[in-house]
Amino acid sequence: MTSSPPRTHVDLAVIGAGPLGAATARHAAEAGARVVVIGPDEPADFADHEGVWAGHYDQGRLCHVLEVPLVTSLLATRSTRRFDDLIGRTGINFLTPTHSVTVMPEAASGVAASTWFDADVLAGNAADLGVAVDRLTPDELAAAYPQLSFEPGHLGLRQRDAFILNPRALVAAELRAAVAAGAELVRDEAVARELVDGQVRVRTARSGTWTADKVVVATGCATNATGLLDRPLQTLTFGATVTLVEVSGPDAVPDMPTMMMLKVRDGDYLFGGIVMAPVQYPDGRWYLKVSGNSLLANPLDTREEIAAWVRTGGRAEDVEETMAVLRDLLPGVELGPARTRPCTVCATPHDRPYIDWADERTVVVVEGERGAMAADEIGRLASGLALTGAWTDTLPAENFRALWAPEGWSTAAAIGRAS
Repeated sequence: MTSSPPRTHVDLAVIGAGPLGAATARHAAEAGARVVVIGPDEPADFADHEGVWAGHYDQGRLCHVLEVPLVTSLLATRSTRRFDDLIGRTGINFLTPTHSVTVMPEAASGVAASTWFDADVLAGNAADLGVAVDRLTPDELAAAYPQLSFEPGHLGLRQRDAFILNPRALVAAELRAAVAAGAELVRDEAVARELVDGQVRVRTARSGTWTADKVVVATGCATNATGLLDRPLQTLTFGATVTLVEVSGPDAVPDMPTMMMLKVRDGDYLFGGIVMAPVQYPDGRWYLKVSGNSLLANPLDTREEIAAWVRTGGRAEDVEETMAVLRDLLPGVELGPARTRPCTVCATPHDRPYIDWADERTVVVVEGERGAMAADEIGRLASGLALTGAWTDTLPAENFRALWAPEGWSTAAAIGRAS
């Protein structure tokens, strides 16, 4: 009779307990693997924060198909189809129905062209996925949402069956399902990963060491900053600012859609980003969430840079920019106090996730900016790759190949080269 493996040995260790790590652990555990998922809990405060920070520490993400590239929308669609089952089995609801409306000028003269706001591309992607969208002329857009005041000459592309996804709650549901399937959740930070005798050894800051047949590194924006990989990835990491503006409640702006908005006036770019319908935050209050203009102003690469950014609490200048956008958009609506929150986002050069081997026993997975809504499917793909050792999905693996960084790579340097 063979002896049982020690508690510290598992089939799969997942480093990172955010959307991608939680989903990877869930799918692996439900496939019958022995799984440990390792990641710290959310810090209580960011004023004196040290270390990395997770972008999912928030209450609202737009979940829709009006995205580029098409593969992003496909991954999100696959995830969405499993959400009812995940909610039903865990009892954690992380979805609120909303209209998703992408607002953009009819003519982009004087503004850099972007497929993010190309109505034909977005509508074509939705059609490829069989999702109905409405094209709204400026007059139709104004008539559909009379409580909102849009910039003249701006049209809309609307998906009626979209959602606001609560990323904190999504992670809680994925982890609850993973634990129910036998995964062990370790609330600690992984500080080292090494190959030893044909296995992978993962050491944590406080909880000890695990060995695993395979490891998935799912540490999001902090991937390069953790030092857990032998070489850095080509990922662009930024400190983003979320501005929250208090309103009286969910009906402060009746039937308000959630918008990706490109605002242009007389050929001048004024705003590009997201304006979310009222969302309730853990303090019990309701806020309009706005994020956009300052994204590229804060490139981050190291653990120390991320921590320093988080301690700022976000870019204070975004408050007045946000208020200007909302005063134009919501005339007559009483807007309460505004405050900022820090966030981190990362992007890949091809705007697609990385799901690839870092070495013969380590898979790395990075979301490529749209992680929450597509996380369940990205985690399923990462789990399958790690457990079977092969790519078996109908989507070509080449879509998700990791791009490794040359010597001297940094977000700031990459942005400088691009400009």
